Amino acid sequence: MIGIVGGGISGLLLGHELMRSGIDVTIWEATARLGGVVSSGDLEGLVLERGPQRMRLTSQVKELIKEVGLQEKVVLGPTHLPLLVYCRGKLREAPLTLSQFATTDLLPFPSKLRVLAEILTAGAGAEETVGQFFRRKFGVVAYENFLGPLYGGLYGSDPDRMLVRSALAERLTEAGIRRSIVWGIWGRTRRNSIVAAPCSFKAGLGALPEALGRKLGKRIQLKHPVQSVHRQGKGWRVVFEEREDALVDAVVLACPAEQAGNIIKNECPEVANLWRQMNYNKLAICHMKSGLELRGLGYQVGLGESLETRGVTCNHSLFGRKELYTAFLGGMKNPQLVESSDEEIASIATSEFEKITGSKAFSLGVSRTQIPAWDLSWKDHNKAQLPEGLFVCSNYAGRPGIQGRIQQATLLSKKLRSLLPK
Repeated sequence: MIGIVGGGISGLLLGHELMRSGIDVTIWEATARLGGVVSSGDLEGLVLERGPQRMRLTSQVKELIKEVGLQEKVVLGPTHLPLLVYCRGKLREAPLTLSQFATTDLLPFPSKLRVLAEILTAGAGAEETVGQFFRRKFGVVAYENFLGPLYGGLYGSDPDRMLVRSALAERLTEAGIRRSIVWGIWGRTRRNSIVAAPCSFKAGLGALPEALGRKLGKRIQLKHPVQSVHRQGKGWRVVFEEREDALVDAVVLACPAEQAGNIIKNECPEVANLWRQMNYNKLAICHMKSGLELRGLGYQVGLGESLETRGVTCNHSLFGRKELYTAFLGGMKNPQLVESSDEEIASIATSEFEKITGSKAFSLGVSRTQIPAWDLSWKDHNKAQLPEGLFVCSNYAGRPGIQGRIQQATLLSKKLRSLLPK
């Protein structure tokens, strides 16, 4: 029996993989809701995503959708929508491909030459931050106008407070990129001309954890907060708040880092201290409606702009969600912003949307979420040594996004199957 602590998307995906392999599994979720940061709502027929806005329809995602019976619920977006950056008073196209690099006005001509010279630069230093690395490799202008807002926006973080070795190096290795990032990315784009389409579901991404929950059925126990875990013989004893203990062969922590640290503080105090000090970025999300016909995945805001908005998703052009746009504010740039009232956050989001696009918008609602910061507090995250039978499957232990969670769950499922007695 495998016990999974946490019914977010990571725990559900791992539970599904183990169940498919015929392994007994139980998922304990502390709250009354599954899905964690993946959460969707409905307002007068409009789907509002309170966390991730989309995923990509890769072969792995296709297989998962088929397994959980959501084929008829899939909504596809256009394959080659541009990504924009607000810089120097207007929205400009981000150069994600070689042709976009040639035509974009986001980077002045001297900056483009500087980017092309990246192949002559050395790899990352041992203690180099992502911001230092990008400026050295591509120049200050490319960093402030393009790479800084895109990479920082992905985590809601400041790249100058993220170490390459903990926040970027592994991602580049996974992508098969070695010395030159530019030629690695463009070469990969040429070899893989078919780009997986952005996708969601008719009721939003929240349909995925709901479908996984239906498949797992009674293997899920809601309102079961885990207090601690302890070695017992060759297995583990799981202690709950005001419930009977459970005995399992192995435990997987699929909950936020601080919560996981509290659970193992008696069994693994050093790792617990490491996890409990790792920062999460708090984000405010404002759903807005506007008559603007902006075509694109969305836009990020250049580092030199004095705005609170980190980025905006164009749900309108992505999935035909009429006149819907989703703004993200706060993060490491201004963590206190999330403490403001919904009305204050909505006012900032809509006024900045009008400043950037020239079109008015009104708020449909405000929500809040948090994501791993991958900042300097993450520098030793991969040094955590867990005892036999204790594992992690969560967004602070791998690449971001739902695809990253699928890959992590698949790999850990294989490892767990190999460890269990036949």
